[in-house]
Amino acid sequence: MDAIIVGAGPAGCKVGEIVSKRGYEVLILEEHTSVGEPVQCTGLVSNRIGKLPKEVIINKIKKARFFSGRVFFEVKSKDAIYVIDRMKYDNFLASKAKQNGCEFNFSTRFLDFQNRLVKTNKKIFETKILVGADGPNSSVAKSVGLKLPDNLLFGIQSTVEGTFETDTVELHFGSKVAPDLFAWVVPENERTARIGLLANKNPSRYFEKFLKNRIGITERKATFGDTIRYGMIKKSVVDNVLLVGDAACQVKPFSAGGIVYGQIGANLAGKTCIKAIEENNFSKKFLSKNYDEKWKKELANPIRKGLLMKKIFSKIQDRPFSFKLVKSLEITRLSNFFDMDFLDK
Repeated sequence: MDAIIVGAGPAGCKVGEIVSKRGYEVLILEEHTSVGEPVQCTGLVSNRIGKLPKEVIINKIKKARFFSGRVFFEVKSKDAIYVIDRMKYDNFLASKAKQNGCEFNFSTRFLDFQNRLVKTNKKIFETKILVGADGPNSSVAKSVGLKLPDNLLFGIQSTVEGTFETDTVELHFGSKVAPDLFAWVVPENERTARIGLLANKNPSRYFEKFLKNRIGITERKATFGDTIRYGMIKKSVVDNVLLVGDAACQVKPFSAGGIVYGQIGANLAGKTCIKAIEENNFSKKFLSKNYDEKWKKELANPIRKGLLMKKIFSKIQDRPFSFKLVKSLEITRLSNFFDMDFLDK
């Protein structure tokens, strides 16, 4: 194989699409039985995600409401924000990769990588370059000695029936609501919303309490959990290997969203794979110059801004007065057409 990608999520499928489109042999290894399962994402994205099929879009959001207790201020979005069907979105990206000749092996778990040989639970594959798109606890990173940031958050989410404003997302802050981040209400329509939270400990306990306080019930549809790793990774490449998406911590620290950053990383990763194959150069130095340095040039500053904003909100989360102040002063950066990806006007 010219390239093997571990992980059939959005970042992995995008890399597969780009590289296979140039006629190279690409194989995506996925430990689960199909693309898009299990669903582990709220599915709230900006228009930077690119053109989407109509069937992928469930709802459109215009504003976000930031709460500390019952006090809140509102933030409007520059452009459309979409609530998407993650399973359909993942399969949309996978189908584009398949159309370009990318192969998929399911129920195939990555075990190790040495001397261009990829060991799995089924067989051993040979590849020129290996792409780790295998999430926040990347087995590829561990196998090749790439250290991931220690920052972890634990999430939980359910789809719940109630009464909701269709164009408004709610973000609820407080050390007794969701320690270290926030809880959210993301409407699919007037009667259904995705409700969840991310915290640094005991997410289930905080979730049950939030759900009961917000809508008065604890009944819900299927619940899923996830782990988010965030912060700046020191290096995302070694010889013959690069990391992308959640595996490279291409994640927004303030909201923990990873799809848009992951697609930015995947586009650069795909181009780098092509260049490496064409020039037959898979060295750490080459991959660092063409990938690691380039994706950090685009995302390092937004990630640092996100870390700063996360720190600020952690200090004011239990202070409704601070939220009142933001509301009364109408601080431009927070309350007037906010960029949810890059934290700019």
